[in-house]
Formats: sequence, C-alpha cells, structure tokens
Amino acid sequence: MRSKNILSVVAFTTAFALSAAFASLFITKTQTESIYVPVNGNKSTSCFKFKNKSPIANKISALIREDNRNGRESNRAFYSDGADIFSPSADSALSGYAEAVEQYVDSSSSMKADDLPGDFQTEWREHMKAWRGYSEFLNRTKNVSSRKSLTPEELNEVDNFHSREIDRTYEKVLQTGAIYGADVY
Repeated sequence: MRSKNILSVVAFTTAFALSAAFASLFITKTQTESIYVPVNGNKSTSCFKFKNKSPIANKISALIREDNRNGRESNRAFYSDGADIFSPSADSALSGYAEAVEQYVDSSSSMKADDLPGDFQTEWREHMKAWRGYSEFLNRTKNVSSRKSLTPEELNEVDNFHSREIDRTYEKVLQTGAIYGADVY
C-alpha cells in the first residue's frame, strides 16, 4: 500500500506537468499567424513568436507563470522520505504534504485575477476550488481518527478523485488562456 500512495503522489505531479505540456500543443494550433512574426527571417512556423501580445494575454501569461512558480515552491517545501502519506506511521509526511498543498492554495488563490476576462476568472476560480477541496481533504486526513474512518483504498480513491478534478480544471484554465493568446506552457 505504501508504494501505491507514493505512486499516486508521483502520478499527480507528473500529470500536472504533462497537462501543461499537453496544453501547449493546442496553443500553436489555436493562435493565428497574423500575430506572429518570423524570427531571423525564418518563415518556418516553428520559429515564429508573438510580436505584440495584448495586455490581457500578458496578464494571463503572468498569472499562469506565477501559479507554476507557486506550485514548484510548494513542491520543494514538501519532502517525503518515501512513506505512505496515509499510513498511521506517516503522520509527519502527511502533515508536510498537507501544509505544502495549503501553502500553494493560499499563494495561488491570492493572485489578482479581477481584471481578467470573465470566462478566464470562472475557470481560475474552479481550479482554485478544486485545489482547496484537495487541501481540505488532506487537512482532514491529518487526524488519525478521520483517516481510520476510511479504508486505504477509499483514501486513495478520494485522493485520485481530487487529482483528476485538479487536472480537469487546469486544462480548462490553459485552454481559456490560450483563446486570449496567453503563453500557457
């Protein structure tokens, strides 16, 4: 069971990184060539870059970059010695992970998105809501008696549900950002 939980943490982190990379594939296809200029005279589309992005695209890009930085900082803050974070003997690992997720949620939720388009704000709020739900789940499971009320399989199932919801909402954030020409990779 220990390796299953470790694998779920690794899978979640990998899925987060892959979803960002996967979304970047859509950016090239959704942006029009009218906002590209050739780099060093090369007319190959792979060598084109934005000439002048809109202020909205720049703000969305900045928010996504800041969110990614928050995630990396929180990930560095969490250190697991390979323990199953949901086992009774791994209270400190679960505590550290829960605190790192809560730190990420606090940092990213406090970022200013009020001046961004309404549909992007909606997707962003949904994404932060998914993360907040995961943080609340982790904080509840820090209590051993709460953790004992669920089987290890149920704990993993809830953990996986939250991971899927976070991935789904992040994809929507990236897709909506790409519509506005933001760099979402």
